[in-house]
Amino acid sequence: MSELMTRDIVTKTMLGKRQLREVLTNIFAGLIIVPEEIWLVTAWLTDFDVLDNRSGNWSFLNPEWGPKIVTFIELLEFAAHRGCKLNVVVKKDEINNKSVYRLKTNLRENSDFQILEAENLHKKGFLTQTCFLKGSMNFTYRGANLNDELISLTSDQHEISNMRIEFKNDYIFSYNSDYIKKSHEFSVTEKSLDDDDDDDEDDYEFF
Repeated sequence: MSELMTRDIVTKTMLGKRQLREVLTNIFAGLIIVPEEIWLVTAWLTDFDVLDNRSGNWSFLNPEWGPKIVTFIELLEFAAHRGCKLNVVVKKDEINNKSVYRLKTNLRENSDFQILEAENLHKKGFLTQTCFLKGSMNFTYRGANLNDELISLTSDQHEISNMRIEFKNDYIFSYNSDYIKKSHEFSVTEKSLDDDDDDDEDDYEFF
């Protein structure tokens, strides 16, 4: 992703949903080969299929996968084990409990992993040092498979740098004494957002 690139994906059609999986597959492949810091910001997080290794074409990344479809959370975990610093920000909601527990359990020995749980969360995005996947989609089964979402992928380094600063300011530097830190786990109360920024549709994206 050295050249400036912007790509829009509309997931209303099966083609769009396949394009989303292909984009995520390519992003994770790059992260596994050359680890980078990852920011995943999503109100809700549940698992969904991403990388299709049933033909074995992606086994060079991890032979232990075998012939199967690798899920989003599996890819997050493997990227972290391969050396990516992983920052996950989710809404403090029981819908996320299963995914949060799984990540904390499987990555508890990883020193470059942290989960932040915010009371209110409206931003969404998957950010690395070389690309930014942004849009209306929460990273959930429903978001990837059922909802009609508009997602944009950009390699604009100016935007990427600004978002890295914004994420760090919003979810690390601005909480001060609000931190409750145990190992690599954080529980925080996010700063209030504009009332007009409510996303009513998010209230139903539970799967």
